[in-house]
Amino acid sequence: MAKRKIRIRSGEMEAWMEVTEEEYQKYYRPWWQQKKREQRNREAMEERGYREESYDEWKENDMRTELFAESMEELMEKKVLLDMLQEALESLMPEEKELAVKVFGEEVSVYEFARINGGNRRTLDFRKNKVLEKLRHFFRERGIDV
Repeated sequence: MAKRKIRIRSGEMEAWMEVTEEEYQKYYRPWWQQKKREQRNREAMEERGYREESYDEWKENDMRTELFAESMEELMEKKVLLDMLQEALESLMPEEKELAVKVFGEEVSVYEFARINGGNRRTLDFRKNKVLEKLRHFFRERGIDV
């Protein structure tokens, strides 16, 4: 398996780590892409005359605006639905919950999940469908059509 050496810096501290290509693609690369995107946004803002402090303040205010753009009713509805989703996940067995979180929440393919856990893809696909049916039944009992 190919190894890759990466440098991690935080303030004045710096460390080198050796990671597999899979770990790099799955964890480090998306983080790096996000940092680069933020850096480009900051540079674009500075070109327009904003200071770095004002960029951070603008970013924070922009996030606040998104949060408060919704009405209280919408926020309460989302909270109720999230609580219900949490309750639905708690009603599943631990293996089913893990499968649901990975496949539906983190959008890991069934093939990838089978490879990680060492299971059969077809068996896990069958279990995924059973978990989905359990969740549908759970929500239908509470009056939510999915």
